Amino acid sequence: MMSQIHYFQEMWQFALQGKDQGIWFWATFYCFAVCSYSVVFQIRTLFWPSTPGERLDLEISQFGGPDASKSDQDYVSTALYRYKVSGEVYEGSRVSPWVFVASHNAKFILEKQISAIQHYPDGTVKVFYNPSNPQKSFLIIASKMGICITLTIGILPIILFYFKYHA
Repeated sequence: MMSQIHYFQEMWQFALQGKDQGIWFWATFYCFAVCSYSVVFQIRTLFWPSTPGERLDLEISQFGGPDASKSDQDYVSTALYRYKVSGEVYEGSRVSPWVFVASHNAKFILEKQISAIQHYPDGTVKVFYNPSNPQKSFLIIASKMGICITLTIGILPIILFYFKYHA
């Protein structure tokens, strides 16, 4: 345990001195922490119940100000939907736990994301909501593949750091 504390202190000093190893260590640590939180959250959403919801708006919108060049313009998927849980009506706007901002040339990713929204025969959409806080909702929950991608993003820098500085 003491050697681990010493290692963290050493990496802190390296980062303060601007050394690559220290900067990479703390960037890796941050990435792992954020991705770990995200994986836990995504796994929790797998168990969220669902309810039919009325789709009020669903589109791919410009993100930020308009750019002179179409290829420089960014886009996001936006939604507005209404759903009922235990007799109470809620409005949601989150499409997915994964927030994508895509360029004009990568707009197909957003179109693919929107195509994953499940529609019922009566025209309503499937809304997943947090059972302990029903006002938090998504139209799409994370898939097992999405969870694996997040986990890979969190672990891969650790592996690369190890092989660069300790192998």
